[in-house]
Amino acid sequence: MFRTLLAAIAFCLVAVPASAVEGRLVGLGGMDVVFVWKDKAAQSEGLDLISANVHRSNPTLLLGLLSCIVPTGTRAVTTDAGFVTHDVLVIEGGDSGCRGNVPVEAFDMR
Repeated sequence: MFRTLLAAIAFCLVAVPASAVEGRLVGLGGMDVVFVWKDKAAQSEGLDLISANVHRSNPTLLLGLLSCIVPTGTRAVTTDAGFVTHDVLVIEGGDSGCRGNVPVEAFDMR
């Protein structure tokens, strides 16, 4: 029983996520804004719609997939860092507190 408890505690300590990393959000392709998507699935769906040029005829379809749109250079912290995307929390400006998902390239840790 004691060993099981120790193993469970050790697992919990190992499974704790790394601390948040602060950085700035950067617009892709020279854009002056950054799209913060609700989650990874919303980002994928939004990029599919953009690829199909749906955003030109019906941009409101994209708005439902976004958490917020922030200016390039806005400070944020990662809440879950991944290889392709990061979950972030915006920590400055009018959209402070906005949570969502951005491509790795849109998060600059410098």
